[in-house]
Amino acid sequence: METTKKEPVNVENFLNYDEKCGKLFKDANDYYAAGFSKRKIAQLLGVSRQTAIKYIGGDFEALCRKTLRSSIDAYHDYIVESLESGISRKDVFGRLVAMGFNGKQTCAYDYMNKLIEYYGIEVSIYKSTSVEAKQRQKCILEYEHVTRTDLFKFIWMNNEMPSNHRAYVFSKYPQLYELNNCVKEFRQIFDKGWMPLLYLFIEKYKRSDFKALASFAKGLDKDIEAVENAVSSNWSNGFVEGTVNKLKTAKRAMYGRCHLKLLSAKLIYSTSRQ
Repeated sequence: METTKKEPVNVENFLNYDEKCGKLFKDANDYYAAGFSKRKIAQLLGVSRQTAIKYIGGDFEALCRKTLRSSIDAYHDYIVESLESGISRKDVFGRLVAMGFNGKQTCAYDYMNKLIEYYGIEVSIYKSTSVEAKQRQKCILEYEHVTRTDLFKFIWMNNEMPSNHRAYVFSKYPQLYELNNCVKEFRQIFDKGWMPLLYLFIEKYKRSDFKALASFAKGLDKDIEAVENAVSSNWSNGFVEGTVNKLKTAKRAMYGRCHLKLLSAKLIYSTSRQ
């Protein structure tokens, strides 16, 4: 079977061949081809006779390959091939360990990052993907996305949303369309202060297939007196709720360290004070 010697390659910092050994190999074989004796070749090159004999007719790759700087250099070709095929660095490291690599993960990642930068490899960051999957990801990036935050701001904060986004979301998720209408109708009840709108709202959404809205409408019906007062009156209990919150904060801060008398003195307003 005919074999072919591997030609020297010049890949910076990775599979370089030692220049000094390469020159020695070339000169020794050139002198030998010109008819010089091995002893004379050793004198001309300034090496021992045994070294000259080793280089004359020896294997170039075995003699001139640069000594590997670390154990991971032996996996250079496999790493490059794996990264170019879309395998993530994490999975490449796992496969290297299975193949016998016993170095640290940080060392392997540093080595792979140098290869990625040198060869300009587009890597998969989070998980292994095939070339086809990476192409699909690029296609997905061509589309616009609507986040949950955008939907919340549109429905609850009444922010603007492009008409094409709005049409797509409502057609894809009909419940969002019903929720949006529910929020707008409920606000309209308080803006206009019309009691008939409240009753129509409750009856409409009590029969809704959207369980959350149906439960909300039934809750309004159970506490209808309080809701009617909220719609018909301009008064709000917000001030009272805020004051109660302040009182409870002070109480918790003093808990276990002060008596009721001191708490009362701190919180209860006295007309006798000046």
